[in-house]
Amino acid sequence: MNGDDARLTRRVGRGERAAFEEWLDRDGPRVRSLCLRMGASPHEADDLTQEIWIAAFQSLAGFRGDSQLSTWLFRLAMNHCLKWREKMGRAIPLSDEDAESHDVPTQDATTLPPRQLERRELGEQVRGALDTLSDAHRAVVVLHELHGFSYAQCAQALQIPIGTVKSRLSNAFRNLRRELGPYVLNLDAGEAPDQNTHFNPRPCRGDAL
Repeated sequence: MNGDDARLTRRVGRGERAAFEEWLDRDGPRVRSLCLRMGASPHEADDLTQEIWIAAFQSLAGFRGDSQLSTWLFRLAMNHCLKWREKMGRAIPLSDEDAESHDVPTQDATTLPPRQLERRELGEQVRGALDTLSDAHRAVVVLHELHGFSYAQCAQALQIPIGTVKSRLSNAFRNLRRELGPYVLNLDAGEAPDQNTHFNPRPCRGDAL
């Protein structure tokens, strides 16, 4: 744990309201984004985010400092999301009504500039592809590719070996290439993508997802 995390943890542990607000400002948007990317609608994400922060505050005394504070928080948040998905019988794809996953008002597709329309369409395709993954594979893709976690941080957050992180990513990418091949690679619907083609969703992090 770095010095800033240690100081923030001590301040939050002492009950400093300003410290908790600082932590919330720093990591709150990423926690909500995680909930959305794990299949929650915007309204569900708000509820889940609130529940996660309450759990984080109540569990902070058990934080041992053997990882970054944000990694510990994401482990708690991911566990919460996975339990929610299990309870809900796995999330269904977002409806048009809930397509505001970035709190941007919906806009008639016919009025969008071509590039913005392409980003929206790609985002819909990627979200649909993520919905085909198992929870275990989705979790590692969301953390590594969409939140920028290293292999080690993913392993800490998910409490699995680094080798398992890499294996799940490899299997997930294979599935995502199959699902997105016709769209991203401009292949005919029945044509399988080249197995040597690397799928890398990181350029979509900002707009498409």
